[in-house]
Amino acid sequence: MVTSYTAGSVQLSPQVSECLSLDLHLLFFIRQSLERHRHGEFGQVYGPELQCCQSAYLVGGRYHSVFEFELAFSQLHGQQLLVVSPRSRDTTIVSFAGELF
Repeated sequence: MVTSYTAGSVQLSPQVSECLSLDLHLLFFIRQSLERHRHGEFGQVYGPELQCCQSAYLVGGRYHSVFEFELAFSQLHGQQLLVVSPRSRDTTIVSFAGELF
């Protein structure tokens, strides 16, 4: 069985929500990152961790993606966005990498 569609809601961490007021380009980046994540792109996830995410994506386990905000003129330039889909696929969580959620 291939479970490649992530259904349900999206939950933003408090820090990500707060940063939306600093740069509205972040909203576009979040939407783009969610779309890539839902289609099995994992961004800056490599090696054995990537293999685990690919397997989980295909069989319905928990997987994550990491995408870097590369808008040069933004205060948020270089921030890494972590997108996590749990096994249940009911809620996708978006936070900054390293942020305690």
